[in-house]
Amino acid sequence: KSGASFARTLDDRFVIKCISRTELQMFLDCAPAYFEYLSKAFFHGLPTVLCKIVGVYQIGYHNRVTGKRSMEQVAVMQNIFYNKKITKTFDLKGSLRGRFAAQIKSSYEDHDTSFTSSAGDGQRKRVSESGFEGDGGEEGQPNTSDRDDSAAGSGTGKKKGLGTLLDGDFLEFTGGRPMPMHDRAKAIFHMSILNDTLFLSIINVLDYSILVGIDEEKMELVVGIIDFMRQYDILKQMERVGKSLPMVVGSEAPTIIQPPLYKARFTNAMERYFMTVPSKWTTI
Repeated sequence: KSGASFARTLDDRFVIKCISRTELQMFLDCAPAYFEYLSKAFFHGLPTVLCKIVGVYQIGYHNRVTGKRSMEQVAVMQNIFYNKKITKTFDLKGSLRGRFAAQIKSSYEDHDTSFTSSAGDGQRKRVSESGFEGDGGEEGQPNTSDRDDSAAGSGTGKKKGLGTLLDGDFLEFTGGRPMPMHDRAKAIFHMSILNDTLFLSIINVLDYSILVGIDEEKMELVVGIIDFMRQYDILKQMERVGKSLPMVVGSEAPTIIQPPLYKARFTNAMERYFMTVPSKWTTI
């Protein structure tokens, strides 16, 4: 929705996202806490699927012909799908309000049509026959509706034209049932979600999502929490009020809510989306 631009490095290891000055400043404010959190995860074995941001930069350039000077802000992040042949990608937020890829595509097409007429878009889990087994892994990047599909953390073998799917598409893919995971994998995944969402709530961040990639060839699931560079500032508060006004009784809750409520909705959704499948080693 934001129209952010994405690119990948030639070796496919990193994703580069253009960010706003507000997002840049918010990340700089939270950077000490972010790197302290990741250091604890690394040195003390804290389970986490929070993506790794390796740097943020300001790039200035000067057009000598026109004399125009421009400045761009970019974030460089790990590509969690590096060396993976991802066949399906989901961006999950825990909400179903407008969370179908077809709806997003339709809204863009309607916008493009009206414009034309008036003017003349971690953790890795290994899967077995009955579910996913946790193995630890890399975390990395990018958001859904504002993501360029060709640069959305896609692996070198990702099929073109599939795009990134959303919560509603995920439930259709699973037939409305939770995705099965082995008990060890589910335990690591659950603890990672609790740790990461608590941290993000403490630093007043919301609107993040979890990127889920399925490698059907190797039977692997790769996940990472992304898009956590936006705090609950006055603009988000105004957006929340604006989205709440047209709501009717019984409709889905607005996507913009306070960080503690966003955390609760997100963690509850992950419990609904993924389930434990016991094995012969599972203790009862």
